[in-house]
Amino acid sequence: MKRIAFLTSFLIIAFFSVVTYFSSCKPDACITRNVICQNNGVCREGDCLCSAGFEGDSCQFKVNKKFDSYYACIRTKLINDTIVDDNDDTLRVKAKSDKFGITFNSIRDSVIEVIDGTVNGNYITIPEKTILTNKYWGNGSLNNGVLTITLYTSWPPNGLAKTTYVGYKY
Repeated sequence: MKRIAFLTSFLIIAFFSVVTYFSSCKPDACITRNVICQNNGVCREGDCLCSAGFEGDSCQFKVNKKFDSYYACIRTKLINDTIVDDNDDTLRVKAKSDKFGITFNSIRDSVIEVIDGTVNGNYITIPEKTILTNKYWGNGSLNNGVLTITLYTSWPPNGLAKTTYVGYKY
């Protein structure tokens, strides 16, 4: 009887020792790697989970900053589905002071037509905007360093233009 009580006690202690050892010996990767997340990012298992509008290993970059540059582009312009222009161009994209806003314009063609956009990850949305009598809207993306923007323009009475810019930062 003493032997059964001893074995039972031993097994219970051994079981709880093993459970305690394996559950409490897991180091916190955020502490061991000394991970410091910026801009309200949170560390989980050694990696930063960034709050909206920030990215990077430590959440140190605003999402719109990666767009900020000059881009050497090929511009293709269609008016009423007819190609009227296929040429090189330079776009200037500027990050606004907020996390999501950008502006861009064609260096070659216009400093008047400065277009606003918002970014979400690698994607650009260009809400409708009227400049003088023309309306502009569109979308785009930045993938592997390649900027692509499709900009629609309508103006009375000529119709609709679709201009596509594709280019690299320089």
